[in-house]
Amino acid sequence: MDRFSRQLLTLGIDVQEKIMCTKVLVAGCGALGSSIAELLVRLGVKELKIVDADVVELSNLHRTHIFTEKDLMKPKVLACKEFLEKINSEVKIEPIFDIIDETNAEDLVKDVDVVFDGLDNINYRLILNDACVKYEKPLIYAGISGEYGNAKLVIPGKTSCLACFLQPSDSRNACDIIGTTTVVPNFLASIQVQLFINYLRGYSEDELVIADLKDLRLDKIKMKKNPQCEACSLHEYKYLRHMDINCGLTRAEKAEGDRIFSSNGVELYKYNGGYIICYNQKCFKKRIA
Repeated sequence: MDRFSRQLLTLGIDVQEKIMCTKVLVAGCGALGSSIAELLVRLGVKELKIVDADVVELSNLHRTHIFTEKDLMKPKVLACKEFLEKINSEVKIEPIFDIIDETNAEDLVKDVDVVFDGLDNINYRLILNDACVKYEKPLIYAGISGEYGNAKLVIPGKTSCLACFLQPSDSRNACDIIGTTTVVPNFLASIQVQLFINYLRGYSEDELVIADLKDLRLDKIKMKKNPQCEACSLHEYKYLRHMDINCGLTRAEKAEGDRIFSSNGVELYKYNGGYIICYNQKCFKKRIA
C-alpha cells in the first residue's frame, strides 16, 4: 500500500481495496480515453481493458498528453499500454485493437465491473450503453464539444441511461470534426474518474454534470428515467441488433486502394473518402469528413 499512501489519507482503506479489485473497460484511447486510463492506473485498479482501432496522428499530440512524436502511426492502444505500464506495472493492461460495435460490445462488457465511455461517436456510444444496461454494468459517460462537456454515471436499474436523452445520428453533420483544447478532455476525464470513486462510496444520484470551461462553471442537472426508453425501461436493446454508422471507423473486410504507409505491422491504404487502417489482421475504414 506504500504506492497509495497519500491516496489512502483521502479515500480510506475500504475504497482503496474496492479500487484494487475492480476490472475496468475503457472504450476509446484518444484524448479522453487515454486520460481516463492514466488516472485509473494511478488509482490502482486491478485490470484495465482498452479498446481502440485508430493510430496516433500528429493532430492527436496537442490534446493527448501520453502520446509523443515517437508514437506517430502506432496503434493507440499499444502506445497507451507502453505508457501506462511505466506508471504501475502491477495493473493488468489488455490492449484491444478494435472498434466497439454490435458484434462485440456484449463480450467486451460482460466480464468487467465498470465501463468508461471515451468515445467520440454517438452511434457507437448507444451500442455501448445498450450492452451496459443489458448486463447491468455501471457506465461512466462524457461528451465534449469545444470548451464544453458533460458527464454522467449510469447505474442500470437505478438511474436513467444514455438512450433516455441521446438519439442516434444519421446526418453527415455527425462526421464534422469538433475542436477542443488540451484542457477539456483532461478535465472531463477527471470528472468521470471522480464519479467512479463516488460510485464506490455508494453515490447513485441521477444527474448530468455540465462543464463550461470557458466561463469556469460547473453545474448539475437532475435527470430521470424515460419510461419509453428502449434500453433501461423497455429492455429492447435495439442497437445491439443493428446500428447505422455513417462516419468514423467501420469494419473493412480487406485492404483496398493505394498503400501509403507500412511500419511495425501497421499499414495504411488511401481510398476515396478516407483511408483504411490495418493491423494484426484487422482492417478498418476511417472516413474523413
